[in-house]
Amino acid sequence: MPPLPSEFPPDAPESLAAPAPPAPSAFARLRRDRALQGLLALTLAANLALFGYLALRFAALPDPLPLHFDATGLPDRIEAKSKIFGLPMIGLVVLLLNTALGILAHRRERAATLLLAVSALLTQVLLWLATISIGGLF
Repeated sequence: MPPLPSEFPPDAPESLAAPAPPAPSAFARLRRDRALQGLLALTLAANLALFGYLALRFAALPDPLPLHFDATGLPDRIEAKSKIFGLPMIGLVVLLLNTALGILAHRRERAATLLLAVSALLTQVLLWLATISIGGLF
């Protein structure tokens, strides 16, 4: 019995080979990455909560407000109390930059994207701690 012919001969040029399926788009991969979506949503929620917390506490804050302290605990930067909103603004900038860099990096290295998202979340935690130490918790 003669051998059955294969679909392509062994020495066929690659142009005859079956085409590879198209790679999913960057946004399709991002839409499927639930861990990344969760981290970014949690980070955004922490940032918005910080804005809300400061808005609720704003009337009770002293004016002027000490915003930075030296190593001995004495204030070395005293500003108008409206400057306290600079803290969540820093957090928002970090979130936006890390999200943009993460989108660019996601195609090649998902771990780098997750690291950027986690660092944005940790930045929010540190900003919450700074806000609590400056303005008090309640």
